[in-house]
Amino acid sequence: MSLLAQRKNPSAPPRLDGKEVLVGPDPSVSRVKGVMFGARKQFLVDTVGEEGLGRVIARLSPRTAGYVKTPLASSWCEFESLVELDRAIYDELKAKHPNVLALIGAASAELGIGKVYKSLDSTELLKFLESIALFHTQYQKFGRVKFEKTPNGGRMIYTDYPCYSPIFCASALGFFLESILRHGGTDPSVNETRCQTHGDASCTFEMAWR
Repeated sequence: MSLLAQRKNPSAPPRLDGKEVLVGPDPSVSRVKGVMFGARKQFLVDTVGEEGLGRVIARLSPRTAGYVKTPLASSWCEFESLVELDRAIYDELKAKHPNVLALIGAASAELGIGKVYKSLDSTELLKFLESIALFHTQYQKFGRVKFEKTPNGGRMIYTDYPCYSPIFCASALGFFLESILRHGGTDPSVNETRCQTHGDASCTFEMAWR
């Protein structure tokens, strides 16, 4: 279970009212690593069991269902399928877990940081966040990212996205909250102050912690 899921005060329900582009001009670029599907499968098994996992899979297209049934961490999967899966999880669990998109983002951080990309991890939080920007292409084929230090934490700036979704941004909030907690930060806060789904030039996440 992720550290975020263990907190008494979960993150707030997300805004999902932005524009969505699921496939960019070059579909071969609109891809993410399969580790994200593996994390979501494990989250579902831990949270709602095999029966709940089956209900979510029943909502999915055959391609996306295949990624969930047999997730391969090193494979490249369509961004469209990841959003389809996350939306199905949200629809299945939002009544009981309004912040479920943050929780699946946290699960992705838990698996990615703790196991699959452990060699890229750093025990020091700022260095870890810098490494996320440096190794962005290891887990996502599209877009650019840079990290900036701020007086109270840091800022992650994502640009040049050919595909995007408010569903994806909502899970990113959980990924960053979990990353901060796993690296010793306390009282973390993460806010997306700009978003390409609302017409901004970037998706900018402001992070703070103690």
